Amino acid sequence: MMAMQPLSAWLWAQPRYELRGAWITTAFGIDFPKTTNPEQQKADLDAIFKDLKAKKFNAVFFQVRVRADVLYPSPYEPYHEYIAGKGKSPNYDVTQHAIDLARKYGLEFHAWFNTMILRGKEASEQAEQNPSLWKMHPDWIDPRARNVPKLKDAYLNPAKPEVRAYLATLIADFARRYDIDGIQLDDYLRYPDKTTFAEDFPDDELFRQFNPNQRSKHEWRRENINLLVKMIHDSLHAIKPFVKFGVTPIGVYRKVDKEPAMESVVEVYQDSREWTKRKHCDYLAPQIYFHIGATTDEERKARKFNPDFEKLVGDWAMNKNFRHLYVGIGTYKPAIKQEWKKQVELCRKFGAEGFIFYPYSSIADLDEMFSDYALIPPMKWKSSANPQPPVVQGVAWRYGKAELTWKKPKEARWVNIYQPSYSMLVPIRQNVFEESATIEAKSGDQFYLTAIDRYGNESAFSGAVIVP
Repeated sequence: MMAMQPLSAWLWAQPRYELRGAWITTAFGIDFPKTTNPEQQKADLDAIFKDLKAKKFNAVFFQVRVRADVLYPSPYEPYHEYIAGKGKSPNYDVTQHAIDLARKYGLEFHAWFNTMILRGKEASEQAEQNPSLWKMHPDWIDPRARNVPKLKDAYLNPAKPEVRAYLATLIADFARRYDIDGIQLDDYLRYPDKTTFAEDFPDDELFRQFNPNQRSKHEWRRENINLLVKMIHDSLHAIKPFVKFGVTPIGVYRKVDKEPAMESVVEVYQDSREWTKRKHCDYLAPQIYFHIGATTDEERKARKFNPDFEKLVGDWAMNKNFRHLYVGIGTYKPAIKQEWKKQVELCRKFGAEGFIFYPYSSIADLDEMFSDYALIPPMKWKSSANPQPPVVQGVAWRYGKAELTWKKPKEARWVNIYQPSYSMLVPIRQNVFEESATIEAKSGDQFYLTAIDRYGNESAFSGAVIVP
């Protein structure tokens, strides 16, 4: 039997710990669905998850709420129309099917919610099971949007306590009903910017009514968003403390160079670093959808300015507040897709715990993206106790294949399978959800198993499993 070394002592061609994710965008069928045919939908989704596993990703961020419409049966909101058509419900649970695929392919499943944004009044269609927020609670919506019904999008009013309570309740309901690994809020967790309306957000009356600490208007608006983050964090922690909770803020918190950019903390009152400072979320995944270097002459002529990706990643990395940083990489832009490997290397250089590509369809045509599996970094502040290793039940061999069976400890979410290679053990199967696996092998081959809990903690190795 080969000598066991501490996990941290091994050498890897790529980082041993690294979240590698992709956003599967369901808004208006960007990634999925491309049809309302349920069988084709299932086949398409299976192909996406299978491809991400083949690329050695370890997490998916699946959009379950788009514009106050959802991809699961909800007592609160209608289905997104791209699933079954306007006013119709699908004949299967799309989100549960996606969760099942994540287990099948060994990928963490994070449910992605858009929060404050919804469709404009005329664009919101009433579905068969739930009326829209426009019909139920028009007073919750930006008064300016109520006066312009043809707007494409509108925003909820974050200052209203009932809006915050509604969103927290909707997400808590989802978390209770689905066995998920994480909940993620999109960058629409904010006030609207000034591109649609030049006048300031009309909240003077609410400011007078709900400002007991006498904050300035800007501080008060930021605190309204902060309160929602806290409410969602606290409810998730009470329901399922293992669920990983994060937000994908706008990529520029404050400017890092002279390039024009929307500063999220100033212009839309999104104080994301305050959330990690207060320990109200487990990670941030800023959408740093910019290329490396300065704005090109061509971009400047088109008034498409580019804050430097490298400077932004460095800025976020210096402000992690002892929580994880997963950098959002916008490979939908050709210049970024061309340099995605360099962007990944910069994420590693600055100590980011991982990265997420947007959207999945922009990387679908990339062949081999990573050479080795990577473990998702554990969240030790949630739990630092390692699970027990799996208990091997048996190994059988026939026709060049070994069938391994084991029993997972109750605290385990996944099992990893390792095999000796030269002087170290390398993972050959990652995040196996079931309690068996069939592997090509010959007599005498050795395998070692570890268990991974929901927080990312890995057990010691099982004893050697030797193929007869």
